[in-house]
Amino acid sequence: MLKRTAALFIFCSILLRPWWASADDAQKKWEPYYFGPATEGGLVSESEEGVRLSLDRVGLFGIYNPSKFGGNFEVQSGIKPQAGPCGIILFKDNGGKPDPSNFFGIERKPDKEGNVTVRVFAIKDGQDFISQNSQWNPRFEFLLNNESFGYDTTALRIIKDEKASCLHFYYRCSRKVDGKQAEGWIEFSTLPDTDKRGFYFYPYVKSDGSAPSGAVFMKPMAVLTPADDMSDKETGFKAVRRDYTFSGFSGDAIVVTFDREFPYYDKAKFVFWSQAEYIPWWHIDDKCAAYYEFVEIWNGGTEGCCEPMGDRLLRWSKAEVEVSNKARVVVHWRYVLADPEYKWWGLDPVERPYADEWFTFYPDGTGVRKVTYTPVLTTRYEIDWNEVSELAVVKRGGVKPSEIIEQRAVTLFNLAGDKIEYAWYLNKNTGPSKLDESSKNWPEAVCRINLKNRPAVFEVFAQGEEACPKTFPAPFSKWWGHYGENWALELRGGYEYEGDFFVFSHWPINKMPYEEPSKTNGRYIREPGHVSLLPVAGHPKVSGPTTWAMLVGVSKPWDDQELRDKTSSWLYPGDITMISDDAKFIGNDYYQRALVFETDRLRHGCQFSMYPKIVSSTVLNPVFIIKNWGKYPVNVKMNGRALKEGSDYRYDIEREDAVIWVKAKFSNLTTFLIN
Repeated sequence: MLKRTAALFIFCSILLRPWWASADDAQKKWEPYYFGPATEGGLVSESEEGVRLSLDRVGLFGIYNPSKFGGNFEVQSGIKPQAGPCGIILFKDNGGKPDPSNFFGIERKPDKEGNVTVRVFAIKDGQDFISQNSQWNPRFEFLLNNESFGYDTTALRIIKDEKASCLHFYYRCSRKVDGKQAEGWIEFSTLPDTDKRGFYFYPYVKSDGSAPSGAVFMKPMAVLTPADDMSDKETGFKAVRRDYTFSGFSGDAIVVTFDREFPYYDKAKFVFWSQAEYIPWWHIDDKCAAYYEFVEIWNGGTEGCCEPMGDRLLRWSKAEVEVSNKARVVVHWRYVLADPEYKWWGLDPVERPYADEWFTFYPDGTGVRKVTYTPVLTTRYEIDWNEVSELAVVKRGGVKPSEIIEQRAVTLFNLAGDKIEYAWYLNKNTGPSKLDESSKNWPEAVCRINLKNRPAVFEVFAQGEEACPKTFPAPFSKWWGHYGENWALELRGGYEYEGDFFVFSHWPINKMPYEEPSKTNGRYIREPGHVSLLPVAGHPKVSGPTTWAMLVGVSKPWDDQELRDKTSSWLYPGDITMISDDAKFIGNDYYQRALVFETDRLRHGCQFSMYPKIVSSTVLNPVFIIKNWGKYPVNVKMNGRALKEGSDYRYDIEREDAVIWVKAKFSNLTTFLIN
């Protein structure tokens, strides 16, 4: 039975983390609040389903908790509409009460024909704040009448990114994707919020007086959330699944962390994050990330780019830890190539084009990205060429790209000493850099993103005759192509990014439907976004599953020699001569960045010498895999000196194989005895 609100004091079931002075404050009860003409007629009851509100007069009626909050937070509530509009409001504090002249809200509103509209509204100092923020056509209202925007909503949410002084607004809906029902959030345009006063969270119903309104609010909650990710300085070398935070948003992630063997372990980590569709990136610091993108294709009956960026509902994009031990980490990421409307390339009723990527990292932070693209061949559409990578930078909300990216943003060089630098002249008075196509004939191209006052991020492509069958199956030298495209060099920022790098805002974090088939241009500095710097084409026309491999990692800024040594250690680590017949040498595995040997299970030894292939190069931190080693311990001697496990080398047994990472640098003939 419903109770009149004049006598109502419901126990506060709102979830507020205790940032207030005492635990008693957490027990404060909901208080009724009328907003607009109505001063009575509101009813409220609580059940296992949630809190039911109703109103039979003109105006708004709801409840709020008198414990105000601020900082980085999220408020949300599930909703079960019964009649009339309903929504949630964040009122600013005014002397311990909600301020009716300063608030933000999001509302579900049905019409007489059954159509549902969801809209964002806001008032600042008594004036319409939406109209004050209408420059460049933001989107604050959606009609829910199709698959893209949904047909109704089951929840409403507002998130505050405190460092960006920004509010994000969402509603939750579902759609059927590839035979399964998938749920997710859809976002509106953001609004700035620089007022530091605290908020009150207010679920409400609204009536025009012609009939009672009503709705059930399920698990209404306000939760303080971290503004930045936790420190992993003491976490060590491992891959773990946990919540990860960037730009004030948190979500499920696989986080690869490092220890002192990686010079940038105190801040840098490698992350596969749900709020970025599990597209992995190097978390450089709280303002900046850098990434290698993915396989991307076009056409095939779709609109826009077929890539994982559009999989906001995470229908296909998945990441799993395959290995995490003392010697190495391996993470597997799989995704389907589809456009933002969930149409996969080729539209085949059975087959889906997909890509598998494996990232293998060792304690020094240098790893290998192995990419296998499996196309759809049973289709009337002709296979087109694909992109296999795109070096790019992510910036958090409230940060300009020029704060984190050098003007000379990209450097390319090879082992022979050739070098190209691409600069972005942001004042628009100087023409853009032009592609130097000589790089298409290099045996290897070291591609480096240069960040301001931060370590660099690199990716190495190898298309020399020795490596290309496994690392780059169709070298650029054999077909028309190159490292990069002119469009990326020519882009310059507009809107609030005038005089800066060009920003795309459709990824990461943003859940707003794309404004164009393949993108949404960044307008507002307060929103997170990404800057594309160097697209890399992969193959003219694949005829089946095709695999590429790239060396990836983080390096000292502007240090070419370090990256040359890392590159030569991966591609040309040295000539191997076996000293004993306890094992045999199998070869250099580019996919694992490892020299592979094999024993016969009876003898547990492996003795050999290495001599660097490249003159004046240094072999850095070699990796040895000895197949059929069994469960026996591993001891290592280098040039007759016994190495200490833990500090000089690390190993683990994977099934029956010994995986050994050695902390070493050498430029001359070196012997190893492993027993």
